[in-house]
Amino acid sequence: MSSDIVTGIIKFGGLTNGRDKFFRLVQYSVKLIWWNLKNKEDVVERLKKIESSMSMTRKLLRLGKSLDFIQAALKSLHISDDVIRWTVTLSKISQSIFLFFDHIIYFHNLGVIKTDKAKWSKVSAEFWFFSLVLNLTRNFYDIANIAKLEMSKKEKKENEIQYSNGDMSSRKSQSPGALSVVQRCVCDNKPVFLDLVKNASDLILPLNTLGKVDASAGVQGFLGIISSAIGVATVWNPNLKLVP
Repeated sequence: MSSDIVTGIIKFGGLTNGRDKFFRLVQYSVKLIWWNLKNKEDVVERLKKIESSMSMTRKLLRLGKSLDFIQAALKSLHISDDVIRWTVTLSKISQSIFLFFDHIIYFHNLGVIKTDKAKWSKVSAEFWFFSLVLNLTRNFYDIANIAKLEMSKKEKKENEIQYSNGDMSSRKSQSPGALSVVQRCVCDNKPVFLDLVKNASDLILPLNTLGKVDASAGVQGFLGIISSAIGVATVWNPNLKLVP
């Protein structure tokens, strides 16, 4: 194992956010596994306990993080682009409220307080869902801007080819195809498209809690693995994280 990988693992493990993303990946992986092994009740029960333990550990790691999101929301008010400013700011506020109610559920599970867990779980899920919708709105806005930029580049290149050759057939043969343009868009803007996949994958989870969809544990586990893996990747390599 190279020293760079070891250094990366140590750095990743030292980050609270890194541990949270890793435990989330384990949590949803275990959910998918026990769903596939539902005929083996003894194994399923043990795996469900592991899943519950991962969930509680993540709630502990996120204690106080609601304040971090409020601070991030205040910083995002200075973003010049109106759409990005309001989608990011409102998303951060929604995430903060979502985590606040998540803290209440955590203390209820510990037995520190007694409250209506089902009620606060649904309220928490509502703010999580709203945050994801805002994130997806920002993602599609970013993609629309990327598409406009690529189209303008393509038109400029076609005009340059036409001007230099004066031959329409030559212009068509040399201009990039639609597929190559899409591939270039994705490769040059990985953070945007990874964030889109992550948010789209997570969307089913709060909807299931709210009873709007009836997703099996297998579907939840699979989608949770996708979004968690992207989360791990963005912590490991900050260049893959969409900012602001």
